Amino acid sequence: MAKPGSRHLFLSPHLDDVPFSCAGLIKKLTLAGDDVVFSTFVTGDADGPLTPLGQRFHGVWNRGDRPYDTRREEDRRVADFLGARLRHEGFLDAIYRKDEHGDAIYRDIPELFAGLKPEDRANVAAIAARLAEIVAEEQPDVVYAPIGIGRHADHLSLVEAAQEVCLGKMPLRLYEEFPYALGEFPAERPITVKLGLELSGWKEAVSEFIDVDLAVRIGAARLYPSQVPQIFGSNAGMIEAMQRHAKQYEAHSGRERLWTPIATH
Repeated sequence: MAKPGSRHLFLSPHLDDVPFSCAGLIKKLTLAGDDVVFSTFVTGDADGPLTPLGQRFHGVWNRGDRPYDTRREEDRRVADFLGARLRHEGFLDAIYRKDEHGDAIYRDIPELFAGLKPEDRANVAAIAARLAEIVAEEQPDVVYAPIGIGRHADHLSLVEAAQEVCLGKMPLRLYEEFPYALGEFPAERPITVKLGLELSGWKEAVSEFIDVDLAVRIGAARLYPSQVPQIFGSNAGMIEAMQRHAKQYEAHSGRERLWTPIATH
């Protein structure tokens, strides 16, 4: 852990990933007087006609033609709840992204979780460039990046950017994306934390557990009503998953695990 009064930068692929995964730690840090900002990258509205996958997700979310309006507002409420600052970086979700010919890069859900496509490399480069700017602006003492457990294209884009911009150059910690860390999500291709670390190329990472308040984790997750039914089925399903996660880590209340990667050359 960093010294008291530190600045912490949490990198979130989507408008729920950091709070679902790190709400307990964030609240613990802000209550101690630390400055915490979470920077969410995928926050932009679709530009132009939707891809078939975009149409499918819009139907599931049931939040109209601009669902990210709702999702950004949910994120703001969570930041207030956790006492953190918030940044929205405006990148497009993988479900919206198209290649130079205007065709969808990711055509179905299994493709979302099957690794980055060559047609998506420009998006990765843009995220890395933006991350370098964010680090320069925020001057964090510690940066927190996702492991890439679920292999979602948006998560992997941020993983590669963090490896390029942060690894070996500043204190970097990795967080386990929830609910992927349970080893049950996504249904198309669930994997373990250990395999996620290996596939993402995080070398010789060392873990530490942080005891947190489970009620904070649940309280933050509740503030994403557009996502909870899709991911967990219901609030009750979300609470059960959170409780199972705590039990898996033998926690009295809640527990979150961080990993410190080692830069190898």
